[in-house]
Parts: sequence; structure tokens; C-alpha cells
Amino acid sequence: MAKTAYQKLMEQEKMKAAEYVKSMPREKQLQAMVRISEIQNHPLYTCPPSSAKNAHFFGWMRGLALTMDTLMTGSWYNWLLACEKGEGNVLDFPKQHTLFENKEHEACKKMLEHCMEIVRKDGHYVGEFIEWIGYSLGIAWFEKPRLSDKAYEELYREFVLDLFYLYPADYLSEFVSANGQSGHLDYFPTPIQVTKLMHIMTSKEDVMQDRTASQFEPCVGGAAMILPSESLNIVGADLSLTMTKVAAIQCFIYKPWALYVPRPVVGIHVDRLTLTINKYYEFKTNTRIYNGDSLLGEYYAPVDIFKEKSQVVDIYVGAIDLTKREIFQYDDYLYEPWENIPEDVQREIVIAQAREIPFDRLLTNPPFNVKLNTVEKEKREKIAKSNEQFLKERKENNKGVHIDAHPVEKKVISEVNERLQLII
Repeated sequence: MAKTAYQKLMEQEKMKAAEYVKSMPREKQLQAMVRISEIQNHPLYTCPPSSAKNAHFFGWMRGLALTMDTLMTGSWYNWLLACEKGEGNVLDFPKQHTLFENKEHEACKKMLEHCMEIVRKDGHYVGEFIEWIGYSLGIAWFEKPRLSDKAYEELYREFVLDLFYLYPADYLSEFVSANGQSGHLDYFPTPIQVTKLMHIMTSKEDVMQDRTASQFEPCVGGAAMILPSESLNIVGADLSLTMTKVAAIQCFIYKPWALYVPRPVVGIHVDRLTLTINKYYEFKTNTRIYNGDSLLGEYYAPVDIFKEKSQVVDIYVGAIDLTKREIFQYDDYLYEPWENIPEDVQREIVIAQAREIPFDRLLTNPPFNVKLNTVEKEKREKIAKSNEQFLKERKENNKGVHIDAHPVEKKVISEVNERLQLII
């Protein structure tokens, strides 16, 4: 049976990875092989299945992805090493601006459409295909897709993961937009050429500053805004669960430090001189991709981003509901000498304070034409009244103590009041 033009193209592309290795200098080849051997011993690595029939388990494609990434860029290798040591050299990571120099490659786009056709023939839509990719990579946001065994086996054979690494680009943002997600929650992806320019305009000439600057994207979409970022300290959130999942996949492929942060890293989240947390840090979860309402500052995320059916916890990033800002739980210790505070309480205070450290940069392209409905307006008005009552009771419970004079809490209250005035 004669091969189609598509089949011939894919065969050619599958050879590119091998050709890439052959073209590497001998020294780099040896280094890559050593690193691949090391990453295959890491707990996150999963052994590839022996056949299509075995490619049903959670995370079956993760090992392949970690191997390919180690071969091409070393992003996962360097990030896992930094997390293991608790300290990282920010210069070990490739420049993100140059990584995303090219537009989407035609071969990868054709491959995605080809796989999408398999999903359509199986009676499903783009959401189920995204579910299949995320579940195969073993990301906790995803559940086992409702595909037939035939579709599973076809996707196993036809999905070419190598293309994402050979030709880095923002494939999934445009893909989900073109295949049914566009218009849902007014999702229209920002072209990566635009987001690249935004990062260049806001970048410093100092590479160290750019790499350690904390960045928040409250309307992350498919991650187009954060892909070109040089920062190793990124948090992304979105109201749409579908787009949160898309962002998680793209961060797995291109931005491991946004998807997986198991511990604070010195030089990125922790000051090298004082060894204290000096950047926003969340201890409840080991991921930085959240789902929820950025106007409220209320989100949720899996506790363990690589554990199937992981417990989900609430995350608050600048919540406008003051009762959800943990910093206020420690009023009794505000003016106590630090050495007099019990160690377990010291830790909780540090955690609460780490959540209040402002981001260095906020880059986003929100859906400006979205209007709050009556229910959402009433929710915010209710929060405003709740805040008033909370502050009143707090004063009554702390008579004689000038709690409002504390700079951190004073700043939080002022910032919340300003935001409430804007969104009510």
C-alpha cells in the first residue's frame, strides 16, 4: 500500500531527532547520554510501554518527554537538579527568547490535526484530545480520557512528541482555538510574537535579574504570555479549566519551573545572603499553574502535580476576601520578639508572609470585554461587607494593640480596598 504524503512527512520528521544527535559534537553527545541515564533514574521518570496496548496508564509518555527534553534543551534536567540541591545556577537554562524564535512548524500542526481527526472519528472533541495528552504525560489536572481502545492505539502510533522539541512554538493555544475553544470565555490567544515583544520591552539587561524576577499571569490561557519569559519564577492562573490544562501541558514541555516547584530554590525564591524567602512562594502545592478567579484571587490546584487523582487544595493569591489572607491569623505575634515565638508558629508565619510578597512583574492580556453578571457583582459586594465586619471584629479583639500600624497588614488592607472599588 502506497504511503500518503503525510506518512512520508512524519517518517522524515521522526528521523530528525536521530540526525540532531549525530550532528552534535562528540563531547555534547556523551554529556547528553550521561544526563539521560541520570534522568531515567529520577522518580518522575516513567518507563515507556512496550506496545500500543500498554499505553493506557497514567504518565506513560512522561519518560519519553523527559528524555527528549534532556537531549534537546536540558530544561528538566537542570531544573530537577536545582530542586534536588535546593540551589540553582540560573545561567544553566537556555534563553527563552531564542527558543521561540520560529513560528509554528507545519509538520507539528499537521500532526495535531491528524490526531484530532482520530478523536473526532471516535465521537469526541478537542477537550478529550487535550485530556489524552495531559493524562499520557502524567499531570494531575487530567483524568483518563473517554476514548475507545482503537483511538488509544492510533494516538499512540500517530502522536509525535519529538516535534514539540524540535520546533518549539505555542502550538496548543492556536490549536484549541481553531478546534472549538475560541469564543469560550472570550479566549483568543495572544500571538507569541506579541508576547515575545512584551517580554523584551520589560526585560532588564541583567540576565540574573530577568531569571529571578517573579512573574504572575492571571489570565494564562494556553501559556502564550509566559512561554517567552526568561523568568524561572512564574505563576499562571486561568478561570477556564480547559485552558489551565492546556497551560499545564505547554509548561511541562517548555517551562518545568512553572509546572513543578517542590521546594524553594536558593537564588530564585530564596535570597542567597540571608537564606530567607524573598519571592512569592506557595507551600500547599508543588505546582504554579492554578485554576480559578483572578478578580477574587481564589484558586485551586493539585497538591502533587504528578500524582494521579491528587488531592486538590484551595490557593489564595492576593485574595480580596481578608478572611482568606492567613497573615491576619498571627496578630497575637506581631510585636513579639521572634525568638519568643514557638518554632512551629514561626514556620507558619513565614509561610503566610511568603504568600504576601508581591510579584515583580504582571504581564497579561485579559478578556477586556467581559462584564460581571449580577451574581458575580453581588458576590463581590458581599465580600466587601464581610471585610468591614472582619476588620471591626479584629479591632475589638485586639484592643490596646496598634495592629493597623503593621506595614504588611496595612498594605494588604489598602490594596484590597482599591481592588474592590475597581470591580464592584
